[in-house]
Amino acid sequence: MKKIIMFSGINKEEGFTLSQTKELSRLVETGLSISFITSDFYDNEKNDLMVDKLIKFFKDISIRFNKINIIDCRTNKEESKEIVKNSDIVFLMGGDPKKEMSYINEYDLAKILLDRDGITIGVSAGSINMAKDVIYRDEDENKTMIRYKGIGLTDICIYPHLDFKNIDYLKEIFEVSKLQKVTALPDKSFIVIENSEVNYINEHYDVDNNTIDIKGYPYEEINHTGTIDLETNRLLLRKTTKQDFEEFFFIQLNPKLRKYLGPTKLGNNPEKSIKYFDESAYENKDYYRWSIVKKEDNKLLGTVYLTMHDKKAKTAGIDYWIREDEWGKGYTTEVSRRIMKFAFETLELNRIESCGAKDNTATWKVMENIGLKYEGTRPKSYFYYYGGIQDMREYGISREEYLEEIK
Repeated sequence: MKKIIMFSGINKEEGFTLSQTKELSRLVETGLSISFITSDFYDNEKNDLMVDKLIKFFKDISIRFNKINIIDCRTNKEESKEIVKNSDIVFLMGGDPKKEMSYINEYDLAKILLDRDGITIGVSAGSINMAKDVIYRDEDENKTMIRYKGIGLTDICIYPHLDFKNIDYLKEIFEVSKLQKVTALPDKSFIVIENSEVNYINEHYDVDNNTIDIKGYPYEEINHTGTIDLETNRLLLRKTTKQDFEEFFFIQLNPKLRKYLGPTKLGNNPEKSIKYFDESAYENKDYYRWSIVKKEDNKLLGTVYLTMHDKKAKTAGIDYWIREDEWGKGYTTEVSRRIMKFAFETLELNRIESCGAKDNTATWKVMENIGLKYEGTRPKSYFYYYGGIQDMREYGISREEYLEEIK
């Protein structure tokens, strides 16, 4: 079975990272044979030093080999072919990719590497040469664009050693991508291919035709229900009707209520105000507004909103008001507690957060009554059309905190 590991880099001082160690320990048994194909067949001293260091790195993660071979000028072509053919593991070393590939071709090793079963490991230049089509910009002063046929173990052409701090290197990757798609890998990232199944370990970035694919962090969608009927012991919560809206006009004329009803001017004419009622808003599954009605006598008390703040973070705020002649009876606390239960248990939101003017004691007392935690005061941070600039007290509670409290 073919197993391919394409390392971008291996730390020259510390050896394999935890993720590299995990995959190598899974794929490589101890006691196998390994052959190292060097990038410069005539730099024997350097080759021996690099192989010794790699063998030490393998020993550090408890992988030992029963036979170790180095493919360079000290082995002739026929010997090299036989060694590669019979090795359990072939390790393509780093260095100059084109030079390494020229030696592979000179020794007729490409087809053997392509056809053999077993494990093939590459690092940097070695990983580059695993591709069917290789492309990169040379490090010479002319920055020559290099293209040639690789071994063909994969269609993935990697660009190793990605470093987002190196702007010139980023520009190089984008230039190369105009000619061929490349996969840029930071040094801690690598690719494992087993039976043609590709697994990217740590982040990778496909760059194709001058365009990079940067994936955002995944998030869960909110399972919205829209405004559904809810109830408490004393109250019904239902969609707001046109008749409710007409009644709200007169309730909100009260200066004590109006003072903290938002940053914009409210209506001053009942016939004009009703034109702003939009029943079609309820067609949106993420719209939550309820009228608050007493069960006892069907009296309309006010309204409560669950306002989505960040759909990806799954956060929302609870906003409410009720008529003054029903203040002090615990209705707002009762309603808000029910909305919080709906938010956390039905919609499975992550957090409820609300704020109230520092001088509007009744509002933030409700937040405390339902379990929201005080998180600080933002001085002069909000303008109320009828109340002016106010200091705002911030409150919040997470789903985990809520669930812990209701145990």
